[in-house]
Amino acid sequence: MRRNAVSSLLKASITVIGFLSLLSCTAHYAVNPRLDFKVRENPFRDKLESPTKSDELFLILAFSGGGTRAASLSYGVLEALERIEIPLQGEDRSPREAPARHTLLDEVDLITGVSGGSFTAAYFGLHGRNAFRDFRETVLLQNLQSGLIGGLFNPVNWVRLWSPHFGRSDMAQEYYDRKIFHGATLGDLASGKGPAVIILATDANDGIVFPFIPSQFALICSDFEKFPMARAVAASAAFPGPLTPIVLKNYAGQCHTRVPAWVTNALAKPDPASRTYQKAVMTKTYLERDTKPYIHLIDGGVSDNLGIRGIIETIAAHGGIRDVIKDERLARTRRVVFIIVDAQAQERPRWRLFDEIPGLAAVLGASSTIMVNKYNYETMDLLRRYAQDWAHKDAPSDDKPIEIYITHVTFASLPDKAQREYFQGIPTALTLPEDQVEKLREVAGKLLYSEESFNRLVADLGGKVPGP
Repeated sequence: MRRNAVSSLLKASITVIGFLSLLSCTAHYAVNPRLDFKVRENPFRDKLESPTKSDELFLILAFSGGGTRAASLSYGVLEALERIEIPLQGEDRSPREAPARHTLLDEVDLITGVSGGSFTAAYFGLHGRNAFRDFRETVLLQNLQSGLIGGLFNPVNWVRLWSPHFGRSDMAQEYYDRKIFHGATLGDLASGKGPAVIILATDANDGIVFPFIPSQFALICSDFEKFPMARAVAASAAFPGPLTPIVLKNYAGQCHTRVPAWVTNALAKPDPASRTYQKAVMTKTYLERDTKPYIHLIDGGVSDNLGIRGIIETIAAHGGIRDVIKDERLARTRRVVFIIVDAQAQERPRWRLFDEIPGLAAVLGASSTIMVNKYNYETMDLLRRYAQDWAHKDAPSDDKPIEIYITHVTFASLPDKAQREYFQGIPTALTLPEDQVEKLREVAGKLLYSEESFNRLVADLGGKVPGP
């Protein structure tokens, strides 16, 4: 009898081990689908040419990284824009085209999202104003961090994570899809109720920005519209170390995609000092499937925590802001607006107060913060310099000059030192207490409304910034 029990236990153990081994061998990340047909030129075109938007205004929001701190601040800016009513700009508008209530939020044409900011950007792009109904509860107050950590305690995931083809970010993708995005794809984002949205990650192989846009997917002959929304956000928020890279397969050369003209032109005249040439060289790497068969994506904040450098480089590559506007059939545009929502933290480690040598983890954490903060400054400086250059080049034009407004929403603008240090000290995490979420939403409007460039924009549009 005893021998039979031992035998049964042994058989059961072998069966379980066999099952777990099979599960480990079959665990694999979701492979991005190959493009089986010609890519749509620009699935966001209808959004950019919407009759409910002003012809003369092009408004860009950039949501930085920073976990739930960034997601909350970005959401607060959306709420602040919704409170500002303006008349619809442009010519030949019939009364029927003008909505009963038109706000500055209606004028948002494009949102870029990095890491924590990508959650807000993606959700608003999918749901539009409906995001105001449930984003707070679905994302901001959701204990996403505990949910991800809890997944690591699931024995099934232990086995899956043994596989070299399945990582912690793949598990995060499944969790985000289950809790937030419910099967939505980038195609759903392109046809969503909100403005055009670009989620940004970092290509870890070359340290460059990887934008989730149709033209980028066309380079690698992959189907943009079938790519899971949750996977794009998981890539954008794949902070190195705690989370693993998201892997994409490169199908370059297996579809009928043309090399962009600006890339061909730039490579024909090599100029190492040219930003356009350097961008063309990096873009060409995606066309070389033999040397780059796979693309490994990590947190977008590694290459551009503000989510604005890609736009700067694209405008520069096309010759200037007026050339880009003409390419996008937005010839009536007279005002281009950049609102950068920067949730930059300013960590003050305890070890700075002692004469002890800090550990490796502490030094790496401090180094990461220093690099991101420094890079943020350089990005803002680059944007302002390019804006001056674009305005200078545009001045001799026979067309009416394009005016550029740059608004930088940052905790560093808070005049009160204690308040400034409070917000800069909120940790970069995927879970925050409700009171911190509410304070971030509230301070977003205060920061936005206090910016001189933003007040000038609202006044030029015939609107009024709300009082305290």
